[in-house]
Amino acid sequence: MLYYQPSCSFNEMDPVSSKALIQYARSKEMKIRGCCHFDKNILTDEDTALYFCQACREFMEGQGFRTKSFWEILDEDNEFVLPDYSGMKCVIQDCWRDREHPEIHKAVRSLLGKMHIEYVELPHTMEHSDFCGTLHFDTERYRHMISSPDHLTHYGSEMAKKLMEEKVSQLNGLPVITCCARCYKGFILGGGHPVHLMTLLTDNYTGREKELEERTIEIMKKPDPRYNLRPKD
Repeated sequence: MLYYQPSCSFNEMDPVSSKALIQYARSKEMKIRGCCHFDKNILTDEDTALYFCQACREFMEGQGFRTKSFWEILDEDNEFVLPDYSGMKCVIQDCWRDREHPEIHKAVRSLLGKMHIEYVELPHTMEHSDFCGTLHFDTERYRHMISSPDHLTHYGSEMAKKLMEEKVSQLNGLPVITCCARCYKGFILGGGHPVHLMTLLTDNYTGREKELEERTIEIMKKPDPRYNLRPKD
């Protein structure tokens, strides 16, 4: 049995696209799980949990569940109608937490090609990715100020903003496609213009660019540590 694992973070950022993904999963007769941390249903060896949130994957695999990315599911579904974004040019950001998942890198680029999106690769990409918002950024410019590049959330707001601004400066003014809520929020913090790939795939991006960014800025002001990327002062 296939179980779709929705992302709580993405649902708060873009409930319209999140609802569309649930409708798609139901149309494919998938079971819908609740929050990975609170859903008490135990999956068997014959079940597969479908995810696109890195935190969900880490938690479910820690429970011994078999997993597969939703990017692969959508890329393999010839019946899934993809929108046409001909003329759109973006930078693509692979998440640092996906660096050991080449199947995700392959599916994501396949989906972008099918939507006719021209994308630019960053110097540190795929298995060499160095970025996951304020969770991780291996930066040359500020390394002398950072004791541990593996987790940045304990740094003050001013330092975190500098780090994210450095990352945004690598984009040459282009919007950036992300597959991770923390990456998305990191780019927002740095003044960039991120686009979550699931928003593109569900055809819920055009005309909502400003709305989605403003919604995320408000989310980042919340104290809930699951969603908040604003470091403590």
